[in-house]
Amino acid sequence: MAGQPVMNPMSQQLGPAPRMGVQAPAGGSGLEFFTPPTGTMGGPSQPGSFPSSQPQSQPFQSQAPSGNFGQPQPSFGGQMGGPVGGQRQAGFFPQSTSMPSSYDDDFENEPPLLEELGINVEHIILRMQGVAFFKKLDEDILRDADLSGPLLICLTLGMSLLLAGKLQFGYIYGLAAGGSFGICMLINVMSQKGGIDLYKTMSILGYGMIPIVFLSILGIFISLKSTFGIVAASLCVGWATATSSRFFATAIAMDQQRWLVAYPVGLVYTFFTLITIF
Repeated sequence: MAGQPVMNPMSQQLGPAPRMGVQAPAGGSGLEFFTPPTGTMGGPSQPGSFPSSQPQSQPFQSQAPSGNFGQPQPSFGGQMGGPVGGQRQAGFFPQSTSMPSSYDDDFENEPPLLEELGINVEHIILRMQGVAFFKKLDEDILRDADLSGPLLICLTLGMSLLLAGKLQFGYIYGLAAGGSFGICMLINVMSQKGGIDLYKTMSILGYGMIPIVFLSILGIFISLKSTFGIVAASLCVGWATATSSRFFATAIAMDQQRWLVAYPVGLVYTFFTLITIF
């Protein structure tokens, strides 16, 4: 309508429109688009002037946010292998773990083969000396049972009989296994404090066969089917029985029942003696 100001319906959404530079009459009649703001960023604006597009000369200063966010935060980008929170340097590459230059160092640091297999040569020699010379052995040595010595003793017995013209390897190992199982069951029934396992039983019975081995070596040179052979066989059976029963009594702490164990042990060694003689 004439005489009324024309309002742009989008002025409320898009903001005030620029003034065209025409001054409104004093009475308020005429076209009036908007009322200019009194000031802008950087100072008051003049009618008909536009903001300059040149950048301001004031340097930009960043303000740290208030609170705990303004404090320096720890860095977790430290060097590999270093403490957490260190600074990573540009162009730095962590060195890999040093490897041995050769395999000679590893071979030098490895334990001996016998130690890896659980074979203690010193204890084997001490047990053989205890049987051969009636030496008293410590309880720790007897508890450290092994089958290396008994297997060697059984092999020596078989080779001695083979040199005498008797092939008895099957009888030797079969009788040793059966006798060890029977002695182990009997000792576990008789023992009141603690039993014994089959492994330790075979170890003690095997070392006690050293006198039988001496008898078999003697049978290579002379005939044992004589009075001398019977006497020598009886001595070897008593020798082996006495040492083995003492070892059993020391290993399982049954000194009062030593001679009860000696009877079945003596029977086992008697069978080995019969194989040696006949």
